[in-house]
Amino acid sequence: MAESTNRVDVLIIGAGPVGLITAYQLAKFGGVSVRIIEKHAKSMQDAFGRAITLYPRTCEMLDQLDLADELLQQCFACRDNVAYNAKGEELHGRGWSFMSKMKDTLYDFALVLRQKYQEQIFRDAMKKYGVEVEAPVELTAASVDLNVPAANHRITAVMVNHSSGIIETVQCKYLIGCDGGRSSVRRLFNIPFEGSTSEDKWVRIDGHVKTDLPQPRTYCSIESPTHGNVLWVALDHGATRVGYAFTPDRENTYADFDEAAAVKEAIAAVKPFHLEFERVDWWTVYTVGQRVAATFFAHDCVFLAGDACHTHSSGAAQGMNTGIHDAVNLTWKLRQVLCGRAKAGILDTYQAERRPNVQRLIQYDKDISRLMTGRFPENWQGDPNADVHEVLGRLMGEAGAFNSGLGIFYELQADNPLNMLGSFSGSQELVKPGMRAPDVSLLRPGTFEATRLIRELPNSARFGVLVFSADREQALPETTYDGLKNSRVLQSLADTGCLTFMTVIPTQVSSAYEFLGHEPLGRVYFDTADKAAYRRFGIQPAGGAVVVLRPDGWIGTMVALRAEAGLELEVYFRRIFKEG
Repeated sequence: MAESTNRVDVLIIGAGPVGLITAYQLAKFGGVSVRIIEKHAKSMQDAFGRAITLYPRTCEMLDQLDLADELLQQCFACRDNVAYNAKGEELHGRGWSFMSKMKDTLYDFALVLRQKYQEQIFRDAMKKYGVEVEAPVELTAASVDLNVPAANHRITAVMVNHSSGIIETVQCKYLIGCDGGRSSVRRLFNIPFEGSTSEDKWVRIDGHVKTDLPQPRTYCSIESPTHGNVLWVALDHGATRVGYAFTPDRENTYADFDEAAAVKEAIAAVKPFHLEFERVDWWTVYTVGQRVAATFFAHDCVFLAGDACHTHSSGAAQGMNTGIHDAVNLTWKLRQVLCGRAKAGILDTYQAERRPNVQRLIQYDKDISRLMTGRFPENWQGDPNADVHEVLGRLMGEAGAFNSGLGIFYELQADNPLNMLGSFSGSQELVKPGMRAPDVSLLRPGTFEATRLIRELPNSARFGVLVFSADREQALPETTYDGLKNSRVLQSLADTGCLTFMTVIPTQVSSAYEFLGHEPLGRVYFDTADKAAYRRFGIQPAGGAVVVLRPDGWIGTMVALRAEAGLELEVYFRRIFKEG
């Protein structure tokens, strides 16, 4: 049994969607060495987790990473939803009705694609940058030498290849556990996993079906008197998912709950509609639980992401979306630190930003999990005779912005340099530092060809500085222009790949140079005729503004278009990046 020792910047444990997207980003951004291992062979891994739904904000983030197009090629784009009561009567404002309100995005639908197909897309994309999953390879031991300075090879990991029997010792600067609810990384570093597992059980079954359900190719809920709030989802490749509560009285009728039993209960769950399975692709029974790791970041070098640091039910289809948010939030920060440009302190913002959103999800998930099994949330203070299905629909509707991801925000905190109030405050309450930047439509010069902000500012681990010029005689005043263009701090950051400029002009003109009176800062684009980009950012065309976008697409700060704009941006970026 041979043994070897190697070094790498980042070692990722777990090759589900979260691990794959993390590794892909590091490989794509460049300048960092990365390895990703998975203890299960792919043939076995394909039989596991079956997340299916990507919500709008997740799709936007994947679009910024050049991953969305292939997903769209294979997915079922679900724009319709419907709810039925126990009599088969259609109801409004119940179940998944919040999906009809997912607006202000090109991705105004649920992108449905089973996890194994998503993972293959991510693997193929990662391979283009020279990184492949090593499997079946298992992490068996890991330790941190605190005498070694941070951002050096202070972690020693031991791995065993179950195919060759080779034991390998790897030294790495950072270790990222993306290895699920039973995370070996979390266990090896003794990180508590706080929360509880309920007695509730749910069944999920995928396959090809025949049915008389009036609208089968939708996101659908059926309010069953025996199986809770039943899930019906149109899947990719013509398949369908049915999910239902597996209550104790149903469970007690079976000595052995097998595939035939899962099909039988699915047929009963969707009554009064008829259901026949032509083929079963996959099924599972699982226990609902909500847990959160005590920390997402240990010893300044060990991270947890996805299910390794938070688990919840599939009730609101948030698990994979939340994990991808983790991966996108973390990776650009890690890359900038590893390249020696950003201050190591920005790594602390990963937990500071992600954990509050996870905790919101956990509480929400506890409530909807109980409602989906026909019970009120714990400590329910509402009408004891209320219709639980109606309460569920209302709760999911109230959380619609959170569910879609479009309303996820990062709170302003004194010790978080990434989100900072600036001298400009726009008229849009939901477009502020720490909030998602709207993906506005823009026009290219000359042809006026339509494009989108996300397409022109992809996630390359760089900040975007958007200069919204004014619709006035001095569209970009000379003092403002000089302060931005001649700033040694800003230009150094631009030269080293930390930021990029973009100029937006409020009207369509023949020459950006003539309109501005000088060269634009970075590439230039025009707003549409209705000034939609300015309006969505809350910027008056007559005044203009400068908006800083973080690499992940959230707003960092907003400053007034004035002579001091350059100095104000220097203050912002000096909190994030090292001098020189």
